[in-house]
Amino acid sequence: MVIELFCPECGALSYPDDKGWIKCPDYKCGYEGPLSGEDGKGSEFTDPMTGETIDLSKTMATTGSKSLKHLTEVVEEDGPQGTLREGDYICPKCNGRNAYVHLQQTRSSDEPETKFCSCANLECKHKWREYQ
Repeated sequence: MVIELFCPECGALSYPDDKGWIKCPDYKCGYEGPLSGEDGKGSEFTDPMTGETIDLSKTMATTGSKSLKHLTEVVEEDGPQGTLREGDYICPKCNGRNAYVHLQQTRSSDEPETKFCSCANLECKHKWREYQ
């Protein structure tokens, strides 16, 4: 298990050692010391909505999701590829509002990606590209 915490001085993502001390990866900050900071309050966060103070050094992230069924990522060898987008794209051939979309870097790295779209309508399956 990897524990990721934040520098109490600048907020940069840091990794504590086995003693719970961190060395900030931001060379401009250069903080080295306990997660709680020099004053001992660096790991405390006050929720602006409730006013509750939380000690971040003692928190843990969890999820209640037990299944990955909420993901719509589809990658098939012969069929559509990409993420199913509902209502975001309109097929220029059949006016369908569902399309599989994936991004690919087709030009030099300083140019934006190309969007490859394919209609989700099984009777149409039209494919098109969008350039930025």
